[in-house]
Formats: sequence, C-alpha cells, structure tokens
Amino acid sequence: MAVDLLSDVPKHVVLDAATGRVVSAVPVGEFGTLISNHNYCNSGEGCYHAGRTPYAHQGFFGTPGTFTGSWPYRSSWYTGRYTARACWVGACAQVALGPNTTATFGGTLVTGTSFRIY
Repeated sequence: MAVDLLSDVPKHVVLDAATGRVVSAVPVGEFGTLISNHNYCNSGEGCYHAGRTPYAHQGFFGTPGTFTGSWPYRSSWYTGRYTARACWVGACAQVALGPNTTATFGGTLVTGTSFRIY
C-alpha cells in the first residue's frame, strides 16, 4: 500500500543513508509495533494497572503504534503523556482518551489485550 509521505497518517519511513532516498514507507499498523512495554510504569508512560498481586503494572512508551499481549487482572489504565486507547477481552475503549486520563472498569477486573498510543 502506498503511503502519502505528507499525510498525518502514522508511518515508518526507511531512508537510504548514503542518498537520503526513500527506500520504503508503510503505515504504522502494517509495520508493526513501534511502542515498547515493560512490567512497571514510569512517570508519563501509559499504564495498564494490576488489580491483584503478584501481577505487575504494564508500562507503555515510545512512538505511535499498538502493543498487544495478555495482562490478566487489570483494574484500570492511564494514558500518561499520550493520547491512547486500551482493549481488553471482549471490548475496547470506544474512543481514544487524551493525556493524563485514568479509566477504570467500575470495580471489575479485566484481561488487557492491547494498548495503542496515537
């Protein structure tokens, strides 16, 4: 699929280091994950909060993209400094939420399945 290099669609562009010529350009969703994940949440990161011990919080950071996994017993999620959207078994947030937003599940624990940074 061709990508408009001037569009605001998230994309990954590979340049030839010697000439600067565009070697490839693909939408982020087709390129794969451009965000990273670890089992703790630093300040400003997106975070899927654990609602039960010994399960760890899951932190998300980096460039726009979607990170998928399986994180049981999630009680809430936090967008951090990003606009973000989370999914869990059976549903996803219907809209992306802006920076510094915490979303809970009304006391229900869910299994998180993905976290997307926009």
